[in-house]
Amino acid sequence: MNTGTTEEVASSRLIDLERLILWEGELSNERIRQLLGVKPVYASRLLSGLMKLLAGRAERASAHAPLKINYVAAEDQVRASPDEYLHILNWLPSESLNADGGIVDARRDLSLISPAIFSEIFQAIKRQQGLRINYKSMTNPLGTDRLVFPHALVRAPRRWHMRAWCTERSDFLDFTLGRVGAVTLDTTFSPGTGKNRDQDFGWTKVIDLLIGPHPTLSEDQKKMIAGEFFPGAASLRLKARECLAPYIVQDFRLATDFRKQVPPEYQLALLNGSELNLRFA
Repeated sequence: MNTGTTEEVASSRLIDLERLILWEGELSNERIRQLLGVKPVYASRLLSGLMKLLAGRAERASAHAPLKINYVAAEDQVRASPDEYLHILNWLPSESLNADGGIVDARRDLSLISPAIFSEIFQAIKRQQGLRINYKSMTNPLGTDRLVFPHALVRAPRRWHMRAWCTERSDFLDFTLGRVGAVTLDTTFSPGTGKNRDQDFGWTKVIDLLIGPHPTLSEDQKKMIAGEFFPGAASLRLKARECLAPYIVQDFRLATDFRKQVPPEYQLALLNGSELNLRFA
């Protein structure tokens, strides 16, 4: 909880809002009220302060229009981790991660993202618009042009993904953000032209992942592992969206082939994997 002066609190909020607009692309009075729970007058004051802070790097079409970031003028084309965006949304100061307070975040995001690309995707989801993207894959490492209709940005354990309807494949797919090159909002299609989130059955279908100690462990080892990961139970039943389940399997390092994936490298297992028919990238 911030116990500083009013000026210090406002300054701290402006710094957070500066990073927020970098990732969302625009910021309105309504969005500030939604985030901070403040009255319209104070939100307007913060928006005016932010405009001064971003002098020459952001602009408004009118007095009541959202403040929009100019990525070229902002000179923020460096690739960075959207984790800072999550810290801001949760009101956790990003500088605390570097403070010597006895708590260390050992996670590392190697898939660094351009804020300009992230915000274009964010806006496409918000407006239900299509995106023209250049996407690199193992099949096409130099990239191919695609028209997609995104409906979600997903922070998977190792990297960020965009869940979108792909017109080329006629299917909902996961696109790794680190492999997305040029992005352009396609305004030739009316909002809602693409398949929406409710039609993404991999997204809407929720499955149970039964997680337990690896079957080949001794009984004492199983009890130790169970006590570490799910105290008081022999296993854990975890609900997940079907299309996101493979990321959980990878993150938890769950064995799915008990003969090839064995301890000590694999200590946990997906006990009902044969029933789920999951696809792994």
